[in-house]
Amino acid sequence: MNKPDVYLLHAYSSRNSGDGLLVKLSLKAIRAAGIDGVVTIVCLDPASFRGYLDDANIRLWSLARFCIESVRRFGRARPALFFGVGGGYLRASSGMEGWKSLVAHGSQLACTALRRSKRSIYLPQSIGPLKSLPGTLLAALVRRCVDVVFLRDDQSVDELAHPHGIRTGDLVVLEIGRTPRTEPDAERRAEHSRPIRFVFRDLKGKPYRDDYVSRLRCVAKLLPNAGFALQSSGRGNGDDTFYRDTFDVEQVDDLATLVARERPVVVSVRLHGSLESVLAGVPSIHIAYERKGQAAYDDLGLSRYVVHASDFDAGRVAALARELAHDDGTYWQALRTADATRYNEMIERIRHEIEQFNHLCDGR
Repeated sequence: MNKPDVYLLHAYSSRNSGDGLLVKLSLKAIRAAGIDGVVTIVCLDPASFRGYLDDANIRLWSLARFCIESVRRFGRARPALFFGVGGGYLRASSGMEGWKSLVAHGSQLACTALRRSKRSIYLPQSIGPLKSLPGTLLAALVRRCVDVVFLRDDQSVDELAHPHGIRTGDLVVLEIGRTPRTEPDAERRAEHSRPIRFVFRDLKGKPYRDDYVSRLRCVAKLLPNAGFALQSSGRGNGDDTFYRDTFDVEQVDDLATLVARERPVVVSVRLHGSLESVLAGVPSIHIAYERKGQAAYDDLGLSRYVVHASDFDAGRVAALARELAHDDGTYWQALRTADATRYNEMIERIRHEIEQFNHLCDGR
């Protein structure tokens, strides 16, 4: 049998460092499962990934090119393995969000159905809400077109009801579990208080948006020496625009640079702003606005350090940040409860699916 074509679908943009990291970790998981050939990555922003991924055996396609090539090769293409980038992009909490998701992501799912011989494996997802009409259509596409889907929260497992849905952790959570931890130096903690950095984002369309912004402003007032960090820019919902319009803050360094330079405490509304920080060895408090945030922090054993954007206590967030700035030992002790075995279980299941697919193709 000819080796199947391999695709990694639903890549977004590396201008959001969390989305970029998820693409890197998705590609890493594909390689760990034994695939060493060319992987075609389907991106909404291909230009942002040029030179970003440390893998020479890839090609970058736009969504338009993927759709055109899928139709053009209909009925005569080689077998194909499709992977979905880990993330939370398959959601439809409102009609507008749902239609956007259906166009950007449902189209990719539909294109996989054009292959007669294919298997689709989606890396850890949060899928939903799916209550709108486009959400119903999106759920039907996932159930029909995806053979195995790893799900990173219990609510997605229940709502999607996929026959081969497997509960696991977010890819960055799994990577944190695999990363050896060193004991922080107690003397250094006592002598040097960490700076504090905010990663805030707008929550357009949320019914509690105004109260949420008021609470963020309160946190900023309670922590007057804290600064801001940039985790995502451009594409209509950048942190930089929100900082300028809401906090009158103009120039901000990116989060990765500040984490490496300052080793701060990070208070982040963006989930992967928090998880990137933890992976880099600095503590982070997460202000969650979707199901994925609470689930990720529960999986890490860090439930004490997550609050919900709709009703969080600004004073409690500020107090936790000051506590971690002075002494983060309790934080890292709690993190050790994270399960480090789930990653290997996921890779073994992916290998099993690939082997079954190869046997099936050989028998035709």
